[in-house]
Amino acid sequence: MTSMNMETMHIVIDLAKCVGCYNCLLACKDEHVGNSWGSYTQEQQKHDQEWIRHEKIERGRAPFTELCFVTKLCQHCKNAPCEKAAPDAVIRRPDGAVLLDVDKAKGNKALVGACPYGSITWNDELQTAQKCTLCAHLLDDGWAEPRCVQACPLRALSVVRCGDDEFETLVKEQQLEPLTDGSNAPRVLYRNLYRRDTCFIAGALAYRGGGEGGEGRQGGEGGQDCPEKAATEASVRLVKDECTIAEMQADFLGEFKIDCLPKNSGVYELICTLDGYEPIKRDIIIGESSPCLEVMIFD
Repeated sequence: MTSMNMETMHIVIDLAKCVGCYNCLLACKDEHVGNSWGSYTQEQQKHDQEWIRHEKIERGRAPFTELCFVTKLCQHCKNAPCEKAAPDAVIRRPDGAVLLDVDKAKGNKALVGACPYGSITWNDELQTAQKCTLCAHLLDDGWAEPRCVQACPLRALSVVRCGDDEFETLVKEQQLEPLTDGSNAPRVLYRNLYRRDTCFIAGALAYRGGGEGGEGRQGGEGGQDCPEKAATEASVRLVKDECTIAEMQADFLGEFKIDCLPKNSGVYELICTLDGYEPIKRDIIIGESSPCLEVMIFD
């Protein structure tokens, strides 16, 4: 057991920074394939075994799409389900890292099924359960970070060392979230997890014609010969149940994006306005995925 005030290690993963370069995976393979680290862990299987992996999440549809990667590894839980399933096979270190006993993990395939995150893997070659150790052998040798963190070029992975009470304050300040419901008290938390869990509304606005004043913004009569141009001065408002959810102005391309909308949250009203033109209004339904909007034109 660790004291709440004892300095322990936490991993923070930022979905907004990860670009899916897989350097963390390659570094993990480089460290553990072909290498056994004594009582820490045996060598990792070269193929069909990953101690750190990525889930690719796509949101939206062309031309408004977004891609993010959710990096997954052992969560080093304070209430670890694997420990409850096989207490004699789990080693809990003072720094917060959770390891599997090398001898007692052999032949113990039940450990694999005990992890709700799918982070305990089975080594067919050695017939043993294995997982991320946070490179505890390197930490004990003076390294400041595990190999995966050290190899991340954009610092999408970072290490935070502090007491649990201090970390709770950091969680609130930086809006860090667990991968699931947090009931296992994981030491791996995520920033910008909304990129996995929510939807967005994005679109583009253009104008043409004379609007209410007769002459178009481009000087043509009635707008028949006026090319469409980006409505950079347009305002966008999103309304739900008569309450304004968000307001913004279109960017230099006439585009806009309203994010962090709950999945399956129903009907919204999008209201777009531009001086001299009738407002554009659209009812939009948010289901499981982010809707695709056509270019909307002020006539």
